[in-house]
Amino acid sequence: MVVCSHLLFGIDSLLKQILVTTLFCTKHLGRSERRESSVLEMKRRNYDQASESDEEERWSQSVRGENGVDLDLGPGQIWPKGYRATKGQQGGKLQLAIFLCKGSLDVEVISARDICPPDAEEPDTYIKTYLKAEERWLHKRKTRVARHSRNPEFRQTLKYPSCDALGRNLLVMLWQKKQGFESNQGVGGCEIELNALSLTRQTIGWYHLFPIHTLGAQNADSP
Repeated sequence: MVVCSHLLFGIDSLLKQILVTTLFCTKHLGRSERRESSVLEMKRRNYDQASESDEEERWSQSVRGENGVDLDLGPGQIWPKGYRATKGQQGGKLQLAIFLCKGSLDVEVISARDICPPDAEEPDTYIKTYLKAEERWLHKRKTRVARHSRNPEFRQTLKYPSCDALGRNLLVMLWQKKQGFESNQGVGGCEIELNALSLTRQTIGWYHLFPIHTLGAQNADSP
């Protein structure tokens, strides 16, 4: 009986040691896994930030025209065919955010800047957009009018069904609204190749406004 008691006591002590060792290893392993997960998460975030930074750097590079003038183009922006820029040319810029979400292409028209000389009368302006299929302009959209500003704020989202937008170019134009019987005047515009953008995440950029006539023959449609 004494031998059995000692034997049972020894087995009980051994089981306790095994249990304590198992708990220690499990706790240590959990900490290691969490530490490894944190390290991997930090590496992933650093990679994502580096990728975004690389893309911003890629789009911030200047494009040189046929006569050697450098201009900053926005993401996916196309240089007008045959257009020759001149130094000191006043064109202004337009800020857009483009994103494909829930079957809709969202084009957020944020703001414009330097659309007229400092000493000129500040105009009333609005934005028009089209989808371009070869030489046809389709599905016109317009923003409300921004009053009396050379740096107008629009903050309006124009939407297109994704089935209509994919594979086409986006035309964006800034127009000045005239008073009375005067015809509205095109200030400038840009053409964006949608296939050149990563539409599954939001793309924000400043687009150089080229003279309105460089976009094509249909720009006389001012309303």
